[in-house]
Amino acid sequence: MTDFFNSGDAWLVIGLALIILEIVGNLGYISISFGIGSIATGLLAKLGGVPNLFNTNWADELLIAAICSLIALLALRYVFRRAPAKDINDY
Repeated sequence: MTDFFNSGDAWLVIGLALIILEIVGNLGYISISFGIGSIATGLLAKLGGVPNLFNTNWADELLIAAICSLIALLALRYVFRRAPAKDINDY
């Protein structure tokens, strides 16, 4: 069971579940950004690219997931921002 969490598979499953939750629930790009961050962390863990900043592996992965999720959230908000509505009465 611990091999499932240490190999990065858990991050991939959590990321996929969060993206499916976003598709079903339409939560305003919040859970999809956490899903992207989780998948990025899972891929980094699979490739062995998670840096060893703390003494525990889970804290390093959690920090990477938080940073990737924040970057994904800001990128999605920038891409899908709403254009100002034009008033029909403006000539």
